[in-house]
Amino acid sequence: MIRRPPAGSRVDRHEHIGKGKIGLDAFRYIMREPRFRSIPKVLETPKGKDMAEDVVNLATLRSLLQESVNT
Repeated sequence: MIRRPPAGSRVDRHEHIGKGKIGLDAFRYIMREPRFRSIPKVLETPKGKDMAEDVVNLATLRSLLQESVNT
């Protein structure tokens, strides 16, 4: 188990999309909100040497965006 500093400790923590304190609902809102559509985003998540995690995290975000198109 990885020990992480608590919230408010002024430590920059990164987690995979939907796995951290923010949760999928907040990312769903960001991805669906028209005001945010044209704003560039940066994916600051844990990365391995092959960057495979980015493929998974981007797929998660795209699925949330796709939900907004279908609903």
